[in-house]
Amino acid sequence: MKQAFKTAVAAAAVATATVASATPSTTYWTPATTYVQPYLVPHLTYDTYFGEKGAYPIDTGITIGVLPWEKLQGEIGFDLLYPGDTQNGFQLNAKLAIPEGSFGEYFPGLSLGVANVGFKKDVSDYYTIHGFVAKTLPIVGNLGVGGYYGAGSKLLWTGTTGTKRAGALAAWTSPDINVNVTGLDKIVVVADVMTGRNVLGAGGPGVYFYFTPAIDVLVGPVFFFDKALQPGGSSMLWTVQLDVDFDLRKPAAPAK
Repeated sequence: MKQAFKTAVAAAAVATATVASATPSTTYWTPATTYVQPYLVPHLTYDTYFGEKGAYPIDTGITIGVLPWEKLQGEIGFDLLYPGDTQNGFQLNAKLAIPEGSFGEYFPGLSLGVANVGFKKDVSDYYTIHGFVAKTLPIVGNLGVGGYYGAGSKLLWTGTTGTKRAGALAAWTSPDINVNVTGLDKIVVVADVMTGRNVLGAGGPGVYFYFTPAIDVLVGPVFFFDKALQPGGSSMLWTVQLDVDFDLRKPAAPAK
């Protein structure tokens, strides 16, 4: 029993050294959004999570839209989490989505994806299958609900005190707050949650500051449901995330 407990503690420690909200399109902490990157538009990210007791490795990654169709869109991407070694810190993600309004005015957005796909057993294999549905409402903004299942290593997902590796997703994104001043285009307020006492169970509110339509910084706190599975036993970490999009598509030919 003691040996099993020590093994679980060690595995949880390794998991918290590599886990972070990956670079599939996300609302804040979670992939709780039906948005995907537009076709041939890469998204670069530089994400940090830190606090007084500990921090995650820095998460850098790229996600790009890969489907040219209007009513079925998709993205793929990867993350590198350092400090750490490449085998433990390399992860993949992918998502398919039907955009809101594709089949009528009241049709919601739908998405199905996988994130945090690692390649080392009981070290980085805590990949997450997730589904989501969302609708934009006047004045309120975008609201959505969904669910997830931690399909990777059960040991990494539940550690020593966690009990669940499946749960609900919920998210809210405010309407754009247009600022239109020099150096700041708009502000967007967001909040999301991923239920469950496991390594990814958490949520919180954040604020996006868009310096241009393609460059933003996201800041805010992330609150965890099981601090025993987090760096230094942290119940909360701050996040600062830099996002940059650039377009690989050919510009449209000028009208004659």
